[in-house]
Amino acid sequence: MRVDAPDFAQRLAAFGSARFTALRPGQRQVLAAYAEHHLDASDVAIEMPTGEGKTLLALLIADLALERGWSVAYLTGTRQLAERVEEEAAALGLDLVRFAGGRYNAADLDDYHQAQAAAVMNYWVYFNAKPVPQPADLLLFDDAHLAEQPLSGLRTVRIPNRPGAARKLYRAICELVLAQSDAYSGLRGMLDGIARFDVPPELLSFTDWAAIVHPVRDAVEKSPFASDDEIKYVWPEVRDQLGRCGVLIGPSGIEIRPYHPPTTLNAGYRHAKQRIYLSATLGSMDDLQRRIGSGPVTRLTTADPLPSGTTGDRMLLLNPGDDQPLEPAVLGWALDQVDAAGGRAAWLCASHSEADLLQTALTDEGHTVYRLRPGDDAMVDNWSQAPAGHLVTAGRYDGLDLAGDVCRLVIITSVPQASSEFERFVVAYLNDAGYMRHRVGQRITQALGRANRDATDRSLYLGLDPRFAQILADPAIREFIPTGIHAAIRAALITHGEGWDATLRACDAFWTPGTSPSAATPANRRRPRPGRSTKGISDDASADHEVTASTDLWLGDHTAAATHARAAAAHLTAADETEHAAFWRYIEAHAHYDRGRPKDLVAARAALREATVSGPRTIWLLRLHRTIDDLDGIPRTADDTDRFFLVWDEWRREAGGRLDRVLSQGRAHLAGTHDQQCEGLVTLARLAGTSGERAPKQEQSATDCRWTWSTPTRAERRVWEVKTTPHGEPKPLSRADVNQLLGQIEVDTRRAGRTRVYGCLLTPATSTQPDAADAAHDKAVLINHGAAVRLYDLLAQRLRHYDQLCADDTADARGDARTRLEQQLPADGWLATLLSPSRGKMITAQDVEETFPRT
Repeated sequence: MRVDAPDFAQRLAAFGSARFTALRPGQRQVLAAYAEHHLDASDVAIEMPTGEGKTLLALLIADLALERGWSVAYLTGTRQLAERVEEEAAALGLDLVRFAGGRYNAADLDDYHQAQAAAVMNYWVYFNAKPVPQPADLLLFDDAHLAEQPLSGLRTVRIPNRPGAARKLYRAICELVLAQSDAYSGLRGMLDGIARFDVPPELLSFTDWAAIVHPVRDAVEKSPFASDDEIKYVWPEVRDQLGRCGVLIGPSGIEIRPYHPPTTLNAGYRHAKQRIYLSATLGSMDDLQRRIGSGPVTRLTTADPLPSGTTGDRMLLLNPGDDQPLEPAVLGWALDQVDAAGGRAAWLCASHSEADLLQTALTDEGHTVYRLRPGDDAMVDNWSQAPAGHLVTAGRYDGLDLAGDVCRLVIITSVPQASSEFERFVVAYLNDAGYMRHRVGQRITQALGRANRDATDRSLYLGLDPRFAQILADPAIREFIPTGIHAAIRAALITHGEGWDATLRACDAFWTPGTSPSAATPANRRRPRPGRSTKGISDDASADHEVTASTDLWLGDHTAAATHARAAAAHLTAADETEHAAFWRYIEAHAHYDRGRPKDLVAARAALREATVSGPRTIWLLRLHRTIDDLDGIPRTADDTDRFFLVWDEWRREAGGRLDRVLSQGRAHLAGTHDQQCEGLVTLARLAGTSGERAPKQEQSATDCRWTWSTPTRAERRVWEVKTTPHGEPKPLSRADVNQLLGQIEVDTRRAGRTRVYGCLLTPATSTQPDAADAAHDKAVLINHGAAVRLYDLLAQRLRHYDQLCADDTADARGDARTRLEQQLPADGWLATLLSPSRGKMITAQDVEETFPRT
């Protein structure tokens, strides 16, 4: 035993606090371990369940640090939480001062700097371009994952695709990329403004980025957006490092950033003698290091979970249907619960794009919305003090204390899979990167704790995304959800299986006074078993090499960056993360390329060739082949078949074991009523690797369905008009049938000025009147209903075959499946050809058959 180890129980007693009289078992255990083994460790993570008392534990550590002559900064996610820390410090008897933007009392600053009092502030006050508080000796990170946003934001230039100067700059950069390369098929749709918010971002090859770095720098500095607060403080940090950044272009914006935040370069972080990360849901230390940009971290945690009921009652209910979160049925269900809750709800969205759509939908319904943005402390206070309203957040699953009457309803709009452009890239292209699955489980756990903080809380949580049940049943996700909320998740899955009636009954029961949440849940009649053992959370992985490589590249230490990137790839290869490993070989190649000597270009080619030789033909590995071609001076363009596999892989992840059912349902819709056929066209669009959507009901003269996709040379849109014949033989297509479609084409052409817009008229007719054929001649394609059904069947058969071949879903399995399926898919450009104006000819099932290779 360490002779000089402090006794924290004695230290607490010495305060003589009326409120804090004794340590709980978990607090005692963690503090004893800290005192015995980690007093001088540089990075320590403390994981304790919600309600166990992390704040008191942190304040006692702060007190010890002050006694050691260390200055102390306690960092929180919001002003509300900072005030709570201030209140608990007062109850304990610890001297503490609070700082906020514009609030820096000189005497308080002196007490903090001289280690006479600890200071509490939010992350954005401490981590910014010009912080007022000097670096602390001890940093306490409350809800530690919230530090990721301000830390990465210090060196991330984000150019949002929103009206005004920002959008002009966004488009100017997209134009520069398209003038340089034809390798990014999704970019044209983003430039033209027709890409849906959930389209995966494009990661620019470092070769293409290097070719346009100087024009981009000039464009940024000439843009009025350069004076916007969103960029002006970050740009000086990034402008001279542009060539060493990763660049992601998505529908919502452009991110120019280091691959991981080089946090160890930040003075406020680097100068700390010790950094302590606090959370109820830390996840793996490997991923914490990756997200924070830190050095290796040691974990401390309690041995036993909290007793049941410590954080009150919670009920989780999931959307049991297939409708998406903002479709009328699902949004209506959520708003009914808001009414039952007295008009107040917190909405947790995965991204700002999603939050924007939700905010618009709620505002259109006449609701008051309080939008929480990074660093906006006042918004939570404004919402909590209002009689009713909707708090809408983006990427905030942790660091919101909504206990008691502040909030009894939390709505999780979508599966929290990706909250940034970089995360969306990883999910779409690096399918085997295991840490993203860990983050889903972690964020779900965090979400389910927002309104349950103590034993008196009673809260309802809604999961609106139809994928939630599938995700929560995935063992890779459940592994990262603590046992304390397994019962709530199990109950949610049981109710989900009972359908909408059971879900609505559970809602009614929850809001009935005196009813326990468990009383509304169907009983699980299965006999209890020990359960399957899991491997647990591993902390031995690649993040240390990843973070070091990113930092070294940022500093221009190319040799060290390449060495560490290669080491990260070796760790990931050993973990069977083939695509993720290939990504770090790409970073190795970037480091060589940025150095720029002839022998460095040879080394860059070698790194990429080693990553791809005998590798699976997945989308990411094939993109690396194109980068090799570029280094060799071989012209390259995007592969049209990438679109199939990008969309199909996302669909398979989303649907899981429900894929066959979803495909069968889409086929039935396509053969049904007018409205059902419109829904069937949305499913057919996805089968064809495009984006399909019904037009919003508020649009006048709206088309029945829109399809959009993008090629390297243009964006394409097709507006659909569906005609049905209720009884008898269909009559020849008439001019009146065509005229309505022509009007819709004109409307959409005005909306998407640079996009090629044609019409698609779906009809049971087998012939066309001459004047109808003339009217449609060069504006629309006439499609017999049987042709659409045949296209659906051919594509569904191929997707089912691909899904079967993917088997265990490894990169090798997906690559082999793609190789086999490519021989059964139409040639590049097939969809634009099939859905181009048919000169009055009716497209038949035979025409569709001829589009596909003969097998």
